[in-house]
Amino acid sequence: MATAAAVKGGVAPSNRAAACNIWALDQIWKARIAQEHRAYKKWPMDWGFMATDYKDLVKDEIRPLDRPKLEMPETLRLPPITPIEKYIKVDKSPPLPRSSAGYIGWRSGDKLYNLERYGGYARGKGGLIRQLKWPDEGVD
Repeated sequence: MATAAAVKGGVAPSNRAAACNIWALDQIWKARIAQEHRAYKKWPMDWGFMATDYKDLVKDEIRPLDRPKLEMPETLRLPPITPIEKYIKVDKSPPLPRSSAGYIGWRSGDKLYNLERYGGYARGKGGLIRQLKWPDEGVD
């Protein structure tokens, strides 16, 4: 712990000399800027390949593969893609209700657009602990 005598003017003893020597700090700053400038000039030679596209770098090394196209057996071929409109029919929506409260759930309120296709018979069966009939003492 530094005492008040060791700290003079709010600067710790190790930093006091560095803070007073402005010429040395300026020389350090100039050296850093010069190093950055040298690195900037040297970067394209050392790391310029990273800025080019990978395909441009290896275009001479990659040769196309001359493989004949294999025909799939009829049993392994996929059927043609059927448009989704064949399976799902979406009717035109009715006009929006006029009330501000009617905007939420306005489409599902109509029986034609009801999302419950199979009725409202599905109910929760409680938690897993209740279904397994475990005692309350065995569960945290």
